[in-house]
Amino acid sequence: MSRIRVVFSIGSMDCGGAERQLCALLRHLNRDKIEPLLYLVYRSGPLLAELPDDVAVTAFEERYTGSQRLGFLMHGRRVRDMVRYLQECQADVCYDRTFLMTLIAADAAQRAGVPNVSTVVTDPTLGFAPVAGRHQWAKKRILRRLYNRSTCVLANSTGAARSAERFYGLREGCVSTLYNGLDFERVQSDAASKIDDAWWNATSEAGKCFRIVTAGRVNEQKGFHLLVDAVGRLQEQFPEVKFRLAILGEGPSRQKLQQKISDLGLASSVRLMGFRSDAPAWYKSADLFVLPSFLEGMPNVLLEAMACGTAVLSTDCPSGPREILQDGTFGELCEVGSVEALVAGISKFVADDHFAERYVESGQNHVKQQFSIQNAAAKLEDVLRAAASAKTITAR
Repeated sequence: MSRIRVVFSIGSMDCGGAERQLCALLRHLNRDKIEPLLYLVYRSGPLLAELPDDVAVTAFEERYTGSQRLGFLMHGRRVRDMVRYLQECQADVCYDRTFLMTLIAADAAQRAGVPNVSTVVTDPTLGFAPVAGRHQWAKKRILRRLYNRSTCVLANSTGAARSAERFYGLREGCVSTLYNGLDFERVQSDAASKIDDAWWNATSEAGKCFRIVTAGRVNEQKGFHLLVDAVGRLQEQFPEVKFRLAILGEGPSRQKLQQKISDLGLASSVRLMGFRSDAPAWYKSADLFVLPSFLEGMPNVLLEAMACGTAVLSTDCPSGPREILQDGTFGELCEVGSVEALVAGISKFVADDHFAERYVESGQNHVKQQFSIQNAAAKLEDVLRAAASAKTITAR
């Protein structure tokens, strides 16, 4: 088969995990096999600057010049515009990432007669309701129809795949698993820079400081508020230790989280650092990376922290972290939604300077061998080319 033209689609290029993974895939797809195009709803987000130069970007907001205050009618306009775009560029395959984009792109592709590949990036049992907005019952019903008619449906973890089948009422085994990939060399290169921050590098009178880092979209589902509570309790439990918690990311709960930090008197210990292009350097300089999420798909930040040689503690979400850590072999797992569990998990690393050593090297090697972006891109190429040939994609 000659090179195929694939339209990749997502809402914007903000700094979420789905956007970062799509950006990494676009950098590593074999251009002898794939000609990538990118269709966005909004041309916005810091990751626009990281897209490869040869990827042509098109945005609905620039193609449509009418009123933006049409409510649900706007959705129909987006679908129709993408139908036209797929026809204009003579797409061989349409690929979407996140269920909100599936509602637009999969519908458009199926109307245009273009094979489509849709991706589930989180466990919908918990992840659907917080972001679906109004008319959730209708959106769920539409997604069931779109997934059932898709050429292929992928999930970034096996747990998310099985959950999606149950949640949307799809036939068992129809959602395949394709893990997220990590650009190991790029992450290690980014981690080499030094964090020159007096607050982060401070030590206590006893000479001990314990640095914790976490990252992600600042919303309730990420559980950062629980981690802030945990740091407050850890300061009481270990008065000789100076704790530092750096929260990397932006999101709608930032102001509420900042208020919580102030109310607890933790402004000197906890800081919201915003979106950081040098996030790997923060991971590498930390004593521990903590993922306190209520739900995840396949968290890139956990993979990145492990690649940097940093020990990790994660809540045991319904999917994602347990698969990455292989039931706790390569990092600690703790109960979801529990401040006490976070305190107990972090305490193991604080009380024993050598506790992290059991995870650092093995975790780093595990990520390098099992989650490379090169491997993920090659597998996606096979899926896309099979879809273009109208072959049946069977679950792996």
